[in-house]
Amino acid sequence: MFTLGCALAPAAVSHPATATSSPTAHITSTVVPPTQTPTTVPATNTATGLPATPTWIATALPSLTSVILPTDVPLSSPFKVYFFDVGQGDSTLILSPDGQTALIDGGDSGTGLVQYLQNLGVQRIDLMFATHPHADHIGGLVDVLNAMPVSKVVTSGEINTTSIFERFLDGIDKAGAEYVEAKRGDSIPFGSINFQVLSPAHSSSDNLNNSSLVLNVKIGKTTFLFMGDAEREIESELLGSGQSLDADILKVGHHASKSSSSPAFLSAVSPKTAIYFAGIGNSYGHPAQQTISALQTVGATVYGTDQLGTILVTVSSDGYQVSSERQQSVATPVVVVPVNPTTTIVPTGGNGLSIVSVTSPVSKGSTATLTAQTAPGAACTITVYYKSGPSKAQGLEPKTAGADGKISWSWTVGVRTSSGNWRIVVSCTANGNTSTQETYFTVQ
Repeated sequence: MFTLGCALAPAAVSHPATATSSPTAHITSTVVPPTQTPTTVPATNTATGLPATPTWIATALPSLTSVILPTDVPLSSPFKVYFFDVGQGDSTLILSPDGQTALIDGGDSGTGLVQYLQNLGVQRIDLMFATHPHADHIGGLVDVLNAMPVSKVVTSGEINTTSIFERFLDGIDKAGAEYVEAKRGDSIPFGSINFQVLSPAHSSSDNLNNSSLVLNVKIGKTTFLFMGDAEREIESELLGSGQSLDADILKVGHHASKSSSSPAFLSAVSPKTAIYFAGIGNSYGHPAQQTISALQTVGATVYGTDQLGTILVTVSSDGYQVSSERQQSVATPVVVVPVNPTTTIVPTGGNGLSIVSVTSPVSKGSTATLTAQTAPGAACTITVYYKSGPSKAQGLEPKTAGADGKISWSWTVGVRTSSGNWRIVVSCTANGNTSTQETYFTVQ
């Protein structure tokens, strides 16, 4: 056992201009062929490319996708950002095209993080962040430190008087990892990109949540903001700091609790996508409905690990895609509400699929129509998701696009349909290529 101040003296934060690249991990992603009745847990879900948990059996579930406008910074290959389902805890892995690995938090001990990494073929961690010293963030990091080489560990410098924190320090020492204490204004290099530290600016030992490292990282033109468990006090500080908070993807603070995500802060961030970590049926009431509503108000599409399992964001020069381990439960209280339910999403496949228009708003008992443009002769399907699940209304059957590539569906909205904004997914296949797009329409 050792304490801060001896073998763990902090190293200076590297400047991007002089930093050297971290060692490269050897990534050999494992894919298990699908079977009719799997009896063992596969390393990877063949439907989504996501790593399986020790208890989850892969099935061909459709993924949720969200794509933004193309980036202006070329990427040779996609970055992959995994938001692991580690129960009531946080853990994010950033995997660069050349195999370098950055891990932000690890969930609690024994929640499957090492298995996730091994299923992806990860053999080492080049850069590890511990946002703050609570067990649901550093417990899994201890497991990783004891299981594989770790090159550098970055913390805010705050300590905790718990046995898991002592084991965390012991793990860093045993791994021989470089130790860095970071503060606002520091830049942490990671291959071709850099993590910018927005917080903390000072000690917050009276509230360890507010000691969280708040990290901003830009991959291509796609910006991520990782809030750790920072609460509204820190959000106010960030708003007053003059730093740019705008981000495409927000890792929601403190498991989407009501102590974080103030309307003013979310308005400044203006995320297109928001991802939160929470355990199914947790006793804390996460996510808080007021937080979900606040995220919806600023137009964010919301994804949660409690409902979707592990979430993968794939970032390329064409933008980014969000896919998930499983479909969102129809029982979830999280309803995705975009600012403009008729916004067309940029095509992701090879068919040039785009949603041209959709009737919105529409009254109950009235007819809605969606029109899409795709390749001539493409085989297309549409699914309309209401609160009760996929609609079985007449008019939503599979269709073939005409010679001009146009295709339309019309259906009657039931008089008992719940009011709200409801998701529509269109998928078209032509020449062996499948494109999937989604939009929303409002039922009044």
